[in-house]
Amino acid sequence: MRILALSGSLRQQSLNALLLREAARLSPVGTEVVSWERLDDLPHYSPERDLDPPPASVAELRGLIREADALLICTPEYIHAMPAVLKNLLEWVVSSGDCVAKPTAAWSASPSLEGGARAQAALVHTLEVMSARVVHASSLCLTLARSGLDDEGRLKDPAQESALRAALDALAAAVVTP
Repeated sequence: MRILALSGSLRQQSLNALLLREAARLSPVGTEVVSWERLDDLPHYSPERDLDPPPASVAELRGLIREADALLICTPEYIHAMPAVLKNLLEWVVSSGDCVAKPTAAWSASPSLEGGARAQAALVHTLEVMSARVVHASSLCLTLARSGLDDEGRLKDPAQESALRAALDALAAAVVTP
């Protein structure tokens, strides 16, 4: 099973990117979590730019989404919402229909006390409008300050690691049992 992981942050060492790397490390046996880290390569979306063929980065992203069994999207929270670069990614994908019925987990990691809950809610809403199959049991909001990670970027808190594993298990189960 292949899960495509998408971070809504441009920073390589963002909490969200680190959390997706942890997802890859802790994924269930038989599950591969692959990250696409070219968010910054996507042009600004506009319907008149959505041509056939699309820009190379868009074609690559859409192909990876089509090939994935599930999606794992992790968003930071900027001004109580998902960042514009993540919204731009979703706008490029909506017209292709590649997310329709695709099992999808919506995660957020934030140093705030709410763990980015507002951004996660916005992400879930957008995914549902796109007709993705949001697997609510696999959704996760982590209050994750840098102090929650060790020097290698791994979760220190066993409860957070357990929550992450449970979310991945729920996403894998949703792929197996539609």
